[in-house]
Amino acid sequence: MKILFFCLFLLFGVSSCIKKTAFEFASPNFELIKLADGVYACIHKFGGKAICNVGIIDNGTETFIFDSFLSPEVAKELIVVVEKLKLSPIKYIVNSHAHNDHIRGNQVFSNDIEIISTAVTGYEIAVNEPIDIADEKEYAIQSFAFYDSLLNEYKGDSTDRAFLNIQMWRPYYEVLSNSHNEIITRVPNIYIDSIKTFPGTNRDIQLISRGKGHTKSDLVLYIPNDNILFAGDLVFNEMHPYLPSGYMDEWNGWLDYFNTLNVDQLVPGHGNVGGPEQIFKMKEYISDVYVIIKNIKRDTSVDLDFTKIKIPEKYKDWWFEQFFVSNLKFMNTKIQQE
Repeated sequence: MKILFFCLFLLFGVSSCIKKTAFEFASPNFELIKLADGVYACIHKFGGKAICNVGIIDNGTETFIFDSFLSPEVAKELIVVVEKLKLSPIKYIVNSHAHNDHIRGNQVFSNDIEIISTAVTGYEIAVNEPIDIADEKEYAIQSFAFYDSLLNEYKGDSTDRAFLNIQMWRPYYEVLSNSHNEIITRVPNIYIDSIKTFPGTNRDIQLISRGKGHTKSDLVLYIPNDNILFAGDLVFNEMHPYLPSGYMDEWNGWLDYFNTLNVDQLVPGHGNVGGPEQIFKMKEYISDVYVIIKNIKRDTSVDLDFTKIKIPEKYKDWWFEQFFVSNLKFMNTKIQQE
């Protein structure tokens, strides 16, 4: 009988101890999703200050952080996660492109950690960030006050779309309104403008650039061993992409290229983790916006008031719906130049 109790203790007692000591991560800013051993997606939460999605990838030798969030405070959580998961030391931060929500966490990482981007992205960060931060002293503070008042005055259901939209935009402008006090722009110091493979004991990591796409220059991270793609803002999942910063022919070229890769799991710049179907949906969205404008141009009786154009049914539940009008205007200008 004593032997039986001892065995039961080993079976349940030890497993209980293991469970208690296992790392359980909870953040109001992002959800940590395990994609494979040593590969994680950090997905922005409504009401949080992460704003974009981030990847944590350990190749067995060194850990890569793909993008670094908008808020430096949230970026510090990435360091904690890597330490608690006992991953390889962080060696590289990858900036997929120059938009502020993907780069401003750069500053929290030690100077011995390299920052990788394309050459164009590095230039864009160096030149534009000081200008953007100066501008934010004005418009971001006003926008934050607006969304803060909406939150304080809101009386509806906290699960309603209207409330969730406030939860989406208020933290963004809150972080921006403090940028001029806390952001120390850290410019990338390693540039990749084609394909570079970083071999590891557990997996190889490929950083891939094909030039223009969502911006003047984009960089993605692909793990061929695991069929995982971190696509940055070249892919949005059930969220309207922001087209005006992009180049439609080249963007479509990127998406065609993604279809040549073996992709089982795709981490978008915004939205939940998906699969290869997200590539098709992005191509379809760009095509649909083009067709909407093209059809209106053919019908000269239609008053071109972009705000009156309804979002297509299949996109009506997508977030960032504010971008739809901007995307229509942009596509209209592009068509005029054809």
